[in-house]
Amino acid sequence: MTRPAAFILLLLLSPLAAAQSLTFTQAQADAGKALYRDVCQVCHGSSLANGQFGTPLRGSFFRDKWKGKSLGELLTFVYEKMPPDKLMSLTPEQYTSAVAYILSRNDMVVSDTPMSTDKDSLGGVLLPW
Repeated sequence: MTRPAAFILLLLLSPLAAAQSLTFTQAQADAGKALYRDVCQVCHGSSLANGQFGTPLRGSFFRDKWKGKSLGELLTFVYEKMPPDKLMSLTPEQYTSAVAYILSRNDMVVSDTPMSTDKDSLGGVLLPW
């Protein structure tokens, strides 16, 4: 096998090549914004980083906390732990929309492909920080 062919084969078999892309639509982010105002803002604040009771969901604190983790881990955490007074009270679509809004406020770009509501399938989607 030639060196270029071996290099291409190595790239194709690497974990990065197998990783899925982080995608969400503008509609998901917009739905998440409305949900955030109704459910999340009371703890996390209007700017996602000025809440009295919740940790920042925007900026370096948030990015450092989730650096090296997957979108599946983030969505699972939100699904299982939020809101703290009504655990797992939202639909999978609502949780996904909330996460899409949070990601959009952390400078992630919207796409034409919606984020899956299946948190287990998002384990291969690495957060970019």
